[in-house]
Parts: sequence; structure tokens; C-alpha cells
Amino acid sequence: MIWRAICNAGASKRRRTTGLVRFLHVLDWGPRGAGHGGKHVQFFQRERPALQRGRFTMSAILSSTVALLLATVLEAAGPAPAPVDIAAAGPDQYSLRESADGRSLVLNWNGTDTVIGSCSERLLQWVDLRRDGLSASVIERNCGATVDYATQVVVEGPDGRDTVAVFQGRARLGIAWDGRRLQVNRPWLPPQKVFREQGSVAGFGIDYAVLGLSALPTAQQTLDDSNRGWGAHGRSVGLPEEVLLRWAGWAQQASGLYRADWGRWSGPAPYGDDQQGSERIREGMHDYASNGDSPG
Repeated sequence: MIWRAICNAGASKRRRTTGLVRFLHVLDWGPRGAGHGGKHVQFFQRERPALQRGRFTMSAILSSTVALLLATVLEAAGPAPAPVDIAAAGPDQYSLRESADGRSLVLNWNGTDTVIGSCSERLLQWVDLRRDGLSASVIERNCGATVDYATQVVVEGPDGRDTVAVFQGRARLGIAWDGRRLQVNRPWLPPQKVFREQGSVAGFGIDYAVLGLSALPTAQQTLDDSNRGWGAHGRSVGLPEEVLLRWAGWAQQASGLYRADWGRWSGPAPYGDDQQGSERIREGMHDYASNGDSPG
């Protein structure tokens, strides 16, 4: 089974740490935040023989190591928020916290910190507003295997960054500036896939127009499969259920595809994740357990 190939449960702390790094890489997650959806399945199919022989490709090791080092530098930029301690059976101790800049999630497992979550962004359009040092951008945000892509409109200036619009999927957005107002042209989307449309920011208004075809959300089946795999793979390396659910909730919030009534990743259940995603993660945990495997 996949989880047996990744990690032998109940191994030493060193072997469990190795299992966690492999889990991050197999899910194509990690501090790079570059992966998504079913890409972890393709990676596993390519690397499965190496995993079964107990080794990993040098390129995989190097990319994980460099990413972890870069994320650690960012993490050290300021004081870290208070951690969330996770109650778990057995002697292992776990806690989660955000980095000081809020851009990554850090797992402390028996005293060892690992950056386990972050998001990548791809710039699609940039417009200089020629006003008070402000600019507007369209970005595609990717926060990992348990949540869809988000397409956002952000306004940046000397006082920071405001996310003024968030849409689920790889939406084809266009923005234009007439010197007084920002125009956002977007495709048609069902209401549940529109997470934010702010009407003004920094003293100017924002107009929205629905033009063209709908956005390209990731197929629901792909998201469901990714969440099931998340639950199974995570349990295979010994991570408790609560760690995995909070981790997924953090990614949901960080993506912007988030509703306030889902709670927060650092608060009580459902930890900020959407209900369907949480259910699929639990199904993956159950599948792992029903095969007679135990993370120890």
C-alpha cells in the first residue's frame, strides 16, 4: 500500500522525520507551495520504486532541503505567534503555529520545527495606479493539495497589501484603471465560488463586470481524491487527525477561499476547512485504519 511504501509506523524519531519530509514531497506541498491537486499522485508513481527501496532521488532531497532553508529564514524574521498544542495518544508531542509574517505554518514534532505549509503566487497582470504609490495586480494563489486554486485582485501600496477580490478556480480576470476607479472584469461564477468582491479600497471605488466564460475550477473529484490521500498519507507518517485537519484549515484560510462560519485553523473544530474537504480527509484516515495499519 502507498502508506507502507512511504513510512514504517512506529519507527525512530529520525525515520519519522524522514517520513514527514517524504509526505510533504509526495503531496507536492512543502514550503515551495508549488503543487496542487493530483500532482502528488503523479510524483508518487514516478518515485515509487525509490520509495520502496528506502531511498529518494537527489533532486527531491535537494529541492526539499533548499525550500526548508528558505522558509526557515523567513520564519526567523520576527517573533512567532503562540503555538496551538495538539493532544494525541502516545508519547509524541505536537504543536502548530504560524510564522511571524503569517505566510507559513510550522509543525513542532517532539521539539523539531518543520515548515509544512505555505502558498505560491503567480502574477497574471499588474497595473500602476499612478496614485499614492499604489498598484493593482491579478494573482493566482496556490496553497496546496487540499484546496483549489484562488484567483485574486490585490492592491498594494506603502501601507501594505489589500486583497479586494477572491474567486475560486483559475478565473480569467482583467483589471483596468481610469484614474479614479478600478474596473475588474471577471467570468461568470456561481455565488458559492465568489469569496470576496470589495467595493472600495484606499479611497477609490471598484466596479465589477461579468464577461466571458466561467472560470476553470479544479474538478471536484480531483479535490476529493487529494483530500482522501491527504488523510491516508498523513496518518501513515504518524500525524494525528487534529494536526491534519488544522493544517488543511490553515491552507483553506491562506488561499482566501474561506467563509467565517468555518471557524479558524487555530480555534475549535471545524478548524477553518470547508465541510466537504474535512469529510474527505476523514475518509482517507478511515481507509488507512481499515487496512489494518496504525501510525503508532
